[in-house]
Amino acid sequence: MTLEQLRCLCAVVEKGGFHAAAESLFRSQSAISIAVKKLEQELQLSLFDRKGYRPALTAEGQVLYSKAKGILSRCSELSSIARHFSQGEETEISIALSAIAPVEQILSVIKQVSESAPATRMNLQVENMGGTLERLQEKTVDFAIAEHLMPQPHIEAVPLTSTEMISVISASFPLAKHYPAILAADLEQYVQVVVRDTSRQQQQSAGILEAASQWLVNDFDMKKRMILSGAAWGRMPRHRISDELNNGRLLELTGSQLDALSIDIYLFRRASETMGPVSEKLWQQLQAGA
Repeated sequence: MTLEQLRCLCAVVEKGGFHAAAESLFRSQSAISIAVKKLEQELQLSLFDRKGYRPALTAEGQVLYSKAKGILSRCSELSSIARHFSQGEETEISIALSAIAPVEQILSVIKQVSESAPATRMNLQVENMGGTLERLQEKTVDFAIAEHLMPQPHIEAVPLTSTEMISVISASFPLAKHYPAILAADLEQYVQVVVRDTSRQQQQSAGILEAASQWLVNDFDMKKRMILSGAAWGRMPRHRISDELNNGRLLELTGSQLDALSIDIYLFRRASETMGPVSEKLWQQLQAGA
């Protein structure tokens, strides 16, 4: 069995006959007939009922035609991927995303670039605080999308978007009955839940009420669940809790040490480092999308 035989089989079915199949494949009609006949002999099956004006698939032929289409489709995909690689496109692009970044805005651009370069796999990993840029400095990722916490040597940064970190409590939090007249001093006797920095070198923190007890968690999903349960309070990215703010399950706190923190999100890459064509396209389109 050869791919050429499968192409001939599919062409006969899809073009409605041996003559039309021959024209579509730029082959002689006899060549198409011989290819299909050899396939039938090898399989020891009749793929077509040739009694009518047009050849019709037998029941067995219908099943094998469906399988043949799948095989040819995968071969076409394999050839397309090989062409992409031969043109210098990368096999993989890795991106470290800050957990506070409004990822929905970013993913739409990544999706568009990925669809235009299907051979290149996108590898996304979420980090907290300094961990995002640390992965870039370690050269384990190609890009970082994160807040600009401190100057980074040999790193190029361009503004991308922004987010807000707001202080919230749940409607079941002990102090909720006093809302909105809640001060930072009132919260000092309660637990503040904080997401742990994933940096391995220099741990950082922001928006911490120093007098309060802190509980550390690994991600914002757990932090959100703890706040909703009423066990603690904390800061959350506004875009992550918009539904809960709208339906009253979470209450935004304001005032000294509690007001919203506006945070700019940047796109980072290592300066003076040659990038592949897909990486360069992604770098440009993320900026254009911003």
